[in-house]
Amino acid sequence: MAEEQSTFTHGVVRIFPDGLLYPGTTPRFLNRIQSFKFRPNDVILITFPKSGTTWMQEILWTMLFNPNLDNPQATQLLLVRSASISVDMMFDTVKLEELNLESMYEALKKLCPGKNVEDGVGVQCLDAMPGQRVIKCHYPLDLMPPDLLDKTKVVYVARNPKDMVGSYYHFYKVIKKIYYKGSMDTFMKLFMDKDVVFCPYWPHIKQAWQKRNHPNLQFVFYEDLKADPQEEIRKLNQFLATGLTEQQLKNVVHHTSFSSMKSRGDPMPDNGLYNQELHQTTGGFYRKGVIGDWKNHFSQELNQEMDKWIKENIGDSSIPFKMD
Repeated sequence: MAEEQSTFTHGVVRIFPDGLLYPGTTPRFLNRIQSFKFRPNDVILITFPKSGTTWMQEILWTMLFNPNLDNPQATQLLLVRSASISVDMMFDTVKLEELNLESMYEALKKLCPGKNVEDGVGVQCLDAMPGQRVIKCHYPLDLMPPDLLDKTKVVYVARNPKDMVGSYYHFYKVIKKIYYKGSMDTFMKLFMDKDVVFCPYWPHIKQAWQKRNHPNLQFVFYEDLKADPQEEIRKLNQFLATGLTEQQLKNVVHHTSFSSMKSRGDPMPDNGLYNQELHQTTGGFYRKGVIGDWKNHFSQELNQEMDKWIKENIGDSSIPFKMD
């Protein structure tokens, strides 16, 4: 995928033993994350991209800080209320000015006046946030500090790989930094061959699945959350010990529904981020949010290839994905 990877100013790197493919600035920020001071009351949200991250991020923030839907901070951008510790890697932010991401600049200026953007937006904003934090992260557990689960709570969200990679394909098409122009079939094959940034997929999810019974990790399937959001949020209420009432649980469900979040607009409303024409014609950031949309896009050949890929990689882990 040389053409797309060339859009990263600092190239790409592979991080072993799993051969994770990331933008070239990643090692610089990984060193910062290894020494990052997590707090005992932090809640870390870990996902592979396009697995329901923003949805769960808003759910967690609303549960902790806005269960009565009366917190004036709820009108702020989500990236200001709940920063991402992996955003600097994702957007190669040593050259953030090339992206024209005003929302990230504003978050940094608001939380860290006078700080240098090249030292990282996510880590600096999180350092400056007072009190309890909801922290978004796309790194797998093995790249986080080894004692993370001993220090704080982690929520991991997994989405069935067919819908996830379909959503990732659309993301790759509309982001100006990448602006992928190839076909879906080609993208999927590159993804399965571990040649798309953030891949490979399987080590990411398996690391969390292996630790699903740890008392400080809550493993959530996107499809379960979609089927019965109130029940899954009730489980989170118990895991986080937030003590929400039934009415507060209903508030969270309503406020974080797909239609409600879509009505409030993109979480990163930056004109410089997206190819605007494609972004609008494909439905915006909150594109569909449905289960089984892959059926509308996969060729029979591609579906067979992905079935084989899933069977070969899932092995004896028996992760119970729901494909529709």
